Amino acid sequence: MRTHSRTRRGFSLVEIITALVILSILGIAMGRVMLSQTRGYQYDNGGRRSRTAARSAMNILITDLRMTQDNGGVTALDGTNNRSVDVRVPIAFGVVCATSGTNVIMAIAPVDSFQYSSMRFGGYAVRDATTGIYSYVSGGTIAVVDVNNCHGAPKIYADTVTMGGRQGKVVQITTTGALPAGTAAGSMAMIWQNVKYVFATSKIYSNRLGLYRITYNSAAADTNELIAPFSSTARFNYYVSKSTPTSSTPANLNSIIGLQVYLAAEAPDTVQGRSGPKKSPLTTAVFFKNTRLQ
Repeated sequence: MRTHSRTRRGFSLVEIITALVILSILGIAMGRVMLSQTRGYQYDNGGRRSRTAARSAMNILITDLRMTQDNGGVTALDGTNNRSVDVRVPIAFGVVCATSGTNVIMAIAPVDSFQYSSMRFGGYAVRDATTGIYSYVSGGTIAVVDVNNCHGAPKIYADTVTMGGRQGKVVQITTTGALPAGTAAGSMAMIWQNVKYVFATSKIYSNRLGLYRITYNSAAADTNELIAPFSSTARFNYYVSKSTPTSSTPANLNSIIGLQVYLAAEAPDTVQGRSGPKKSPLTTAVFFKNTRLQ
């Protein structure tokens, strides 16, 4: 028996080249799509990171600035670039129990134990019952003393108040300066620390700004870069009324009732093909909580 076989015909060179060209075109197209999607994701992710930086900075700033007094609370400003502000931040409020020379014994309401133990004591202030204005005394030392110092005549038991599992305490403040006028048993008072917020050169991101929080007293300072990066346009403006902020430093710092903060947050890096990092600027107004009735 004779077996017939057919000769198999392979692909021609032209067909192979055509197929390779088609596959190359499809591969390039898919690569461009994937590259575009990756860069788009990186850009969007940069936007999320920059928004997180702006919102986190806002939350931290509000915590301190809201508690600042409108008279004596702001102690210094950057009159050149509007990048820094120094404030006296209340740590605890209380009542004067007794005075002796330059010593003031005060019963303070419950306060977060970590906040109290980590503060850099800047001084104390006593509130004038008529004007509502606090008179500030800087420096000195503070120490917890026996509660019986406040249980005499007149009897003041602010130390017995308990909130959230925290109990008030009695402290003695010793300074070298004279006591504010009107300081007497029953006067409202507070203890405070100096806090400086400043947009300065970041230690992490070159040619960018970082937000620093500096707590200090006469002996030392604690500097921390909280959040970065920000562009060079980050700044503070000032409210002397609740209508329009000003970038000019007020001649009288006691006239400031709030701050406008421009948080020019940016993504840490620049996505290839973009002219710069993703920006998420946020502007917020913080009015002092303890503003007196005008």
